[in-house]
Amino acid sequence: MDSTRTTLPTVTLAAVRGTVPTAGLPAFYDAAYRQVAQAVEREGWTIVGPAVGWYHGMPTGTVDLAAGFAVEGAAPGATSGDVTVVERPGGDALVLTHTGPYDALPDAWARVEDDRVALGVDGRGDFWEEYVTDPEPGGDPAANVTRLVLPLRN
Repeated sequence: MDSTRTTLPTVTLAAVRGTVPTAGLPAFYDAAYRQVAQAVEREGWTIVGPAVGWYHGMPTGTVDLAAGFAVEGAAPGATSGDVTVVERPGGDALVLTHTGPYDALPDAWARVEDDRVALGVDGRGDFWEEYVTDPEPGGDPAANVTRLVLPLRN
């Protein structure tokens, strides 16, 4: 499956940002999503999209990312505990929908990168994953749907 080039809108996110070891990602995601859901309920905001992992650079031994949800009813800059409301800029992007286990995501990202190179465009420096399906304990990892988004430099 190839990436699709599209234009995405700016989105308001409620998220927890951190720099974590790559091995610590599952625990970070679990804690961040729980904190954001609690803040959304406490503050009266509304979740309007799937869970997101927004990476602020290429992962190495550590990852700088924000984990949360697109929201309505919250102003950028608002905070609630460790949760901050930010605007994720829109613009041109390559998007690929991956169906399958998370451990196959590196191969899916490689396809996005191949498409970027073939188009002769540069990435903006950030990228994100939208976890369209919510994996269930004991569920089938082959049924996971993840949307990979690589914003492009204008």
